[in-house]
Amino acid sequence: MPLPMSPAPNSRTSRCVCCVLFVLPPFVGIAEDMTGETPLPPPAFKVLRFDEDYSCLTNPANRTDWLFDPIKYIPLRKDASDWYLTLGGEVRERFEGVYDPNFGIGGAGANSYWLQRLTFLADAHLGERVRVFAEGISGVVSGESQPAPPVQDDEIDLQFAFADVVPYLTTDERFTLRAGRFGMSLGSGRLVATRAAPNIPFRFDGFEALYSRPGWDGTGFLVRPVKDTGGIDNANPDTTFWGIYLTHWFGSERKGGIDIYYLGIANEEARFASGSGDEHRHSFGARLFGEKNQWDWNGEGVVQAGTFGGETIFAWTASLDGGYTFTAPLEPRLGLKVDVASGDENPNKGPQGTFNPLFFKSGYFNDASLVRPANIIDVHPNVSANLTRSVSINGGADVFWRYSTRDAIYAPPGFIEVPALQTGTAYFATALDVNLEWRIQRHISFGASYVHFFTGDYVHKAGGHDVDYVSSTLSFLF
Repeated sequence: MPLPMSPAPNSRTSRCVCCVLFVLPPFVGIAEDMTGETPLPPPAFKVLRFDEDYSCLTNPANRTDWLFDPIKYIPLRKDASDWYLTLGGEVRERFEGVYDPNFGIGGAGANSYWLQRLTFLADAHLGERVRVFAEGISGVVSGESQPAPPVQDDEIDLQFAFADVVPYLTTDERFTLRAGRFGMSLGSGRLVATRAAPNIPFRFDGFEALYSRPGWDGTGFLVRPVKDTGGIDNANPDTTFWGIYLTHWFGSERKGGIDIYYLGIANEEARFASGSGDEHRHSFGARLFGEKNQWDWNGEGVVQAGTFGGETIFAWTASLDGGYTFTAPLEPRLGLKVDVASGDENPNKGPQGTFNPLFFKSGYFNDASLVRPANIIDVHPNVSANLTRSVSINGGADVFWRYSTRDAIYAPPGFIEVPALQTGTAYFATALDVNLEWRIQRHISFGASYVHFFTGDYVHKAGGHDVDYVSSTLSFLF
């Protein structure tokens, strides 16, 4: 479950990064072995599991998890330690309750349900230059009072299946070509992310090139998003997505940097409040992020151009997410997040001004994920604290306005959630959220969220009302 946290730079470099454990699990020991060598802690679990690297387990001294290390590093050749197989997976049980979905518009009524996600992966490293990765997934839902969307109800599917080839490799540089089905998470996930909260995350079919060297990471891709149908899914023939994303890191510790990127999309079935049509949209963006002396910051801006139907496109977004962490008991952090995403000022005449957030991260504003970051202004003061070494809590109050009173409020999938009523009232709602995360041990975590939307006159005139949302998630990763 995605909980609001300080923005973490997203490195695409393949490394064995060893994390500091909050709680020592009962079957993992961090102690000197018989040779006197101190084992390294195990690699951190990633949202995209293929970003994990267990090559550090070639050293027997680092094999401290007696239950799972035997399947994280399975040698494939006796005379080559870089030929190995990694197995893994996830069991996730999640409860969600929404009272009422779509802010009660349309009389859908309350809905609550259990979600279960199961995954199993195999990652074969055939030396330094060849790799094959596959991951199956099952997502089911039960107890719902309304038909479940395909992203929640897909009994068996292929999540990822790709091959990597490394034609260029030195001590400091690595160039990788990837082909198949894979996921992507670029920067802070404002435009390209994983959609981790629903049962079935985003996936793409196509090609990707990844490059890394000291101080730089880069990726270029040409893909089609996979269309969610609830069965064995194929790429969506109506949409093509491509781009280049570059990151320059400041300093060897990679605590800050700058991203610059271009993303292009061609969608034959785009829909906005102004109508539907063939969309060709180009996004040009930059992000500055970092942390220093207890301060952290993450600022990003994007301009979009192109065509939608017979109209031109001009849309934009800007965001700033920053905070200060006190060196005091509980390590409290005070933060402020501000977002602006443009809307369409004139539905009957171009240019088309509604910002398109593309494949943005789930839980963008809060865990309820009821609002798409388009035609929106929000100001979100927040606070977080570490209650213990393994338990953290955060929350805040997020105030929302429409950027344009002539445009709608959109749901995360892109459909209109609250119609574009010409009320002249920009205020939309205020959302109070509180989130708890308990890292029970390395493999097991628990999270819970509560969100309440206090809605304004604009929602009430559309036939809507306030919303309550609750969720709880128990995850087991191996």
